[in-house]
Amino acid sequence: MSTRKQEVIPGRRVRAISREVIMNPNKGLNNLGSPNLIDNREWADLLNIEFDEGGVARKRMGFTSFSNALTNARGLGSFITESINQVNTVDNGTFKYTTGTSWTSVATISFTANKPIWFTQARAKQYIFDETSGGAEWDGTTLSRPGTMPKAKFSVFTQSYHIASGVDGQQNRVYISELADASKFTRAATVLNNSTEVPGATVFSGTTANFIDIQPGDGDKITGLGTFQNVIIIFKQFSIYQMTFDDTGDPVVTPITNAAGCVSARSVKNVENDLYFLSREGVRVLGNEPNFFSSIRTNILSKRIEPTTNTINETSYAKSNAIYFNNQYLMSAPTSSSTIDTTLVYNKQFQAWSIWNGTEADAFTKFVDSDNEQNLLFLTADGTQVNQFTPGVYTDDGVPIRSYLLSKVFDFKNPDITKYFVDLGLMFRTISGQVDLEVYTEGNVLFGGTAGIAGNPVTDGMGMTMLGYTMLGLGGGTEAIADAYADLVRRVVINTNSTTIRFRIENARNNENFVLLGYINAFYPYGHYLFDSTKKIYL
Repeated sequence: MSTRKQEVIPGRRVRAISREVIMNPNKGLNNLGSPNLIDNREWADLLNIEFDEGGVARKRMGFTSFSNALTNARGLGSFITESINQVNTVDNGTFKYTTGTSWTSVATISFTANKPIWFTQARAKQYIFDETSGGAEWDGTTLSRPGTMPKAKFSVFTQSYHIASGVDGQQNRVYISELADASKFTRAATVLNNSTEVPGATVFSGTTANFIDIQPGDGDKITGLGTFQNVIIIFKQFSIYQMTFDDTGDPVVTPITNAAGCVSARSVKNVENDLYFLSREGVRVLGNEPNFFSSIRTNILSKRIEPTTNTINETSYAKSNAIYFNNQYLMSAPTSSSTIDTTLVYNKQFQAWSIWNGTEADAFTKFVDSDNEQNLLFLTADGTQVNQFTPGVYTDDGVPIRSYLLSKVFDFKNPDITKYFVDLGLMFRTISGQVDLEVYTEGNVLFGGTAGIAGNPVTDGMGMTMLGYTMLGLGGGTEAIADAYADLVRRVVINTNSTTIRFRIENARNNENFVLLGYINAFYPYGHYLFDSTKKIYL
């Protein structure tokens, strides 16, 4: 009789499920890299998304109309003094102003229709340039053309000087006003005595005005002006200079770089302690080197969306225009044609890019309303309406906002390993109405159809796919549901084999929105040797 003990075979161990939890998906669009190599909190594609709170992704706010309709307006400016609070534009060559109800026309002088309009406020007056005639002046009551201003394309007011440039025929020249009068750019007749020196000016008087030529004849024209700390920044197409004033008031110009320049004066905007602008390489930032605070440097901000910035129409660069509002740099630009058709949005807090449509702007401005709240306004690219972005509104003046997020391709750093994907967890702070969900397996194959995730208990039946593959109720409900639920977690059952997975959520319904907090991938990895034989190569 054998005395050997009976062998005990250990029971089968339950494999632990692999989970990857991604919260605060706030790093924005990255369409430069491969969709499986970008960061987990970046998005391969998105539209009409804002990043907010601690880094959540939400549908962008909509807008409502501001004042009544226009015909063919160009330019937008705010004019605010102790007694005046207006929005200004030029419509079909006529100057107009409004406080938010209706436009009032002032036709004492006319402007060239269809020309870009530039507004600069200085010394409690609004200065207006149309590139064709000498600059005009508006004081809230009287509109005039003083005759002492150049026909500039752009200007800035800083250190008590009004500085203008972009004059045809003098493309390397910067014009500097008198200290005491922002409308006077001319010297005594013995110094400047013809319209070649100050194109557009017809009156020659004054004793302290000045001008300076920046590398004349170098073939590199001045394309924009900006202010950075205590210096004036002069942009050319391929170079950047800084200008200060010495003790006698004479301008002193020094180069910053010959490696980059600006292609649109309207893209130049102060962003807190920096200056953003559009270059041929994309959106750049100009600021102080962190460890050398006396050295000004530039860096490219838009590298992660380079395929998008590369589509900006080179012949229409100058139409690109921007503003900085509520931690976001918004720039409308012409991409597919010479018409402005896209708004690129950079969230400074999260260093995240997004793309908006429906918000294509000929010009932006900020306006402080009667409740002392600052609002963001934009003039539509066709010049027919000024709109106001309105928090809590999720429609573009009655038109549904199409908003979506497309995730990266998740391979969990094992692109050749087959996984059994169990489910996808989506955590929402808010779903007002419904979002549509699509899941894609390897090869970008749509899995199971489109599911509708609503903001309250779903009553749409078994859905679009087989029982057991998709949760009850995630089938494709089309009814808009008004209720909003907080911290809503939904687990979407997948139960399929794939090497990769990705997902897409969308909402394109009127007055509906969503706030995505994060998501969870859950799967079981298979062994190394489970691999599709058709993809094996034998030598």
